[in-house]
Amino acid sequence: MALDTKYIATLADATKFYYNDSELMELCTAFDVDLSYHLLSGVPHVAWVRSLIENIEHGNNRRFLQVLVLSLLSRAREGVARTGYEKRNHHQFMVDLLAPLEVVLQEGGIPGELSVPENNPFTAKSESREFLGKAETEVTVVDNWVGINTFDCLRDVKQRIRILTGQHSNSLADDFERALQDFITEGHLIEVRRHPKLHDRYILFNNRCWLAGSSLEDAGKKAFNVIELVDSKTLIYAEVTRKWEESIPLDPNKGSGQKPR
Repeated sequence: MALDTKYIATLADATKFYYNDSELMELCTAFDVDLSYHLLSGVPHVAWVRSLIENIEHGNNRRFLQVLVLSLLSRAREGVARTGYEKRNHHQFMVDLLAPLEVVLQEGGIPGELSVPENNPFTAKSESREFLGKAETEVTVVDNWVGINTFDCLRDVKQRIRILTGQHSNSLADDFERALQDFITEGHLIEVRRHPKLHDRYILFNNRCWLAGSSLEDAGKKAFNVIELVDSKTLIYAEVTRKWEESIPLDPNKGSGQKPR
């Protein structure tokens, strides 16, 4: 969900005032946010700030903006404390404009982690539905064990869904194919594939990647912990893409897959 566009001018002015391009490029690199084209080509700050705000849930944009705004506030407050009367007024003006933006950025975003203790199935399913329902891109779930509860966690997803699961006899719960067909009948776009060599559980969307400590199928029965992976995200996306292309599609009508031609 995009931020209110009223913040564009505020953030553009503050960034231009408190950051030089080299500092900004360094911060972008730390969060894997690519603004190099905008900065090197001299695109006005308003243009690239608008791009960030309108695509806030893409990749690390929200976390980048959170850190950027905190840094801008720190520099503005330091300016209030250290400068003379005339400049102090400008710094205080920036503080007054940026402080509400800091609050807004902390609300409604996709969290970097979820943690629900065992024996809390309703809470775990509710939080997982809210989490996955915020996806603005295709959602990929990599999990060796999937069942009807998996669909319950995914039911608020509006985007296309891909499930990559194992080829073991117990990878699919009883009646999984029937539940899959019901899920499709309700209008969900979903594809399930099977691969013989899956290990960790991942959830991928919005160009972000999370490691799940337990299956969505067991969310709340067991402790449900999901934590975002940043440094290894690119490698995981590549691995999942490769395994998806190698995998066998599941035919919900037959309960078995056919090797892609």
